Amino acid sequence: MTFRKAVFYIVILVLVFIVGYSLVHRTAEAPTIPAPVTTPTPVVTATANYACDNGATIAASFTDSSASITLSDGRQFDLPQTISADGAQYKKDNILFVTKGDQAFLQENDNTTYNNCIADNSGAAVNGVKTFTDQGKTFTFNYPDTFNLSGGGIGYTESWKINSDSTLGLILATVNVPQSFQPKTNFGDAKFTVGTSSDPKAVQSCLTDTSGNGVIKSMATINGVPYTKFVSTDAGAGNRYETTSYRAIENGQCYAIEYTIHYAAIENFDKSSGVTAFDTKKVHAALDGIMQTFKFLPQ
Repeated sequence: MTFRKAVFYIVILVLVFIVGYSLVHRTAEAPTIPAPVTTPTPVVTATANYACDNGATIAASFTDSSASITLSDGRQFDLPQTISADGAQYKKDNILFVTKGDQAFLQENDNTTYNNCIADNSGAAVNGVKTFTDQGKTFTFNYPDTFNLSGGGIGYTESWKINSDSTLGLILATVNVPQSFQPKTNFGDAKFTVGTSSDPKAVQSCLTDTSGNGVIKSMATINGVPYTKFVSTDAGAGNRYETTSYRAIENGQCYAIEYTIHYAAIENFDKSSGVTAFDTKKVHAALDGIMQTFKFLPQ
């Protein structure tokens, strides 16, 4: 091989080396383009329609980490779930939505604006009547669609029945009868409640009443369940209260299904006001009609 050919081959080898090194170096330094990150769409795990005090409502859909709610005043909120020691809590800024079982409430700026809410599965009325069944499917009853369903609040209360003797229980459901049911009369309002307590003291005294003189006691059987029935009256500041309480022990708990009628003393109204005495029989019939449909469901 001549000297000139040797130099030629050496130059070629050097050029190949330089080109190869350059290509490898550029490939190693090429920027890595990250794969696009996709955020999974939250899956709705449950929905509920809540009936609250004064006819207000909340429609809610839940995921594993949030709640989307629509209020009856038209406002909508998407609320992330936060840590809660009791029940489920959803909060964003000044809006707090709390649920436990089938009960709920909404706070705005620490003020409760939607109170005593209950998961309402009544659906559409049939011939003016709705049917409510509690979330645990322990009882059911019918009520007129002109009355307002609501809950009893989250947590235990001494007001679970009249004269609770300081025992604690739960108000499972409430039906409120507005004053408009008896317009231009001395009728104020009425309330039908389903209360229960597993407190041993409450169970022991379930079928007795120590609220004082004037309590009328009788027995009644409704849909196969024997009840002890108490009728009592109370008065104060020109107001009158009549309470009818049906008591039964079911599944080791004391149940108090009650209704209280509130009205003003008719003598407190001037005759020129046009206010007349309300139809007592009609109000009692409507409330006792709800009681007659009350049923405990098989467990």
